[in-house]
Amino acid sequence: MNRREVLKYGAQLAAVAAAARTLPVSAQTPAGPAGAPARVAPKGTTLLLLGTQGGPGINLARGEAGNAVIVDGQPYVVDCGYGTLRALVQAGIRPADVANIWLTHLHNDHTTDVAAILSHQMTGGRPPSTTVFGPFGTADLVKGAIAFFKGDVEIRIVDEGRSVRPDSLFKGRDLEASASPIEVYRDERVTVKAVENTHYPERAKARMPYRSLAYRFDTATRSIVFSGDTAPSAGLVDLARNADLLVCEAMDVAQHARLAEQARQAIAAGNENSVARHVAETHSTTEDVGKMAAEAKVKMVVLSHLLPGGNSDLPETAYIDAVRKHFDGQVIVGRDGLRL
Repeated sequence: MNRREVLKYGAQLAAVAAAARTLPVSAQTPAGPAGAPARVAPKGTTLLLLGTQGGPGINLARGEAGNAVIVDGQPYVVDCGYGTLRALVQAGIRPADVANIWLTHLHNDHTTDVAAILSHQMTGGRPPSTTVFGPFGTADLVKGAIAFFKGDVEIRIVDEGRSVRPDSLFKGRDLEASASPIEVYRDERVTVKAVENTHYPERAKARMPYRSLAYRFDTATRSIVFSGDTAPSAGLVDLARNADLLVCEAMDVAQHARLAEQARQAIAAGNENSVARHVAETHSTTEDVGKMAAEAKVKMVVLSHLLPGGNSDLPETAYIDAVRKHFDGQVIVGRDGLRL
């Protein structure tokens, strides 16, 4: 590492340590022996950030979108971008521990590791079944994942004497994209509500059945909301009312302005649809996040799905300061592996 990199990562570690010191002792996880996976807290509700980079694209600073809500030791995974499986193992969570996965939408930076998790559940031992919840297309995604590791399964049936077929274990469930929050899941630990967010513009929705969702997890001890990818969303604000934590995507204001200008130029040149226009119109800036958090009266904002994130040297203070223009609660810039 050169001096600049040492300073950069030293500052990032200091920021995470400072955030942890503000949490109650019960929310912090004791460290295990050097090199050992972090121990999963057996009681209570913990938010675990598995991947915090925004957008498809791989860098070595942050993994793609992934989270877990751990309730009394049981993990509920929310989004599965590239790196999620490894991040789970690093956190001390076995693939076999995961029985429910929730997808906010079907972009590949939120879904790539679904196949990886399911296939390793097949070969490593697992609970009776795993359900993947998400918007329209999720059931087909699970069928596609099973097709991806079909050869592996058939080889092991012949060569290892296995008999269980993946279609008896894994299923996908398409959820309604509702304008108002609706309950979509309940068990003895958690109640989950969902609402459609505004990640797709109306001009795109008119031509496709795919949608994007935000989720709220309510447990006996906490309420945690995941925005998913979204522009400012009235549905998300409604879902997040008085929540303890809002895990919200965040894009630097300056980057948003650059993309908006690129989109304007593309439209002027006759290109109505472009990546720049999609990102500029269907994601939230840090200032947008502050406005939504203030309106919803959440207690804490956790910034994730960061743009530019690990693709630049933008300091964490740049994200926080813009949120604080509108929100006076606690703001934490998420890091991979952070527990709250």
